[in-house]
Amino acid sequence: MLETLIPLVVNKSVEVVVGILLEKFCKWVLSDANIKNANNFLKMQIFVLYLDWVLRKTSIKALSEESEEKD
Repeated sequence: MLETLIPLVVNKSVEVVVGILLEKFCKWVLSDANIKNANNFLKMQIFVLYLDWVLRKTSIKALSEESEEKD
């Protein structure tokens, strides 16, 4: 009887602990501070990708020609 009762108690305890940890993790992930940080990170990544695209599109030769024309 104990051989079947102990695994059942352990399994139920693990379910309860994992459920509590998962609930706390979800609250932490969906908190306003994390959403704001993720939003700012995404905006920064988009900005960096845009700058990379612009810099790759504009050649160094074209930049030097523009500076000579302005002088």
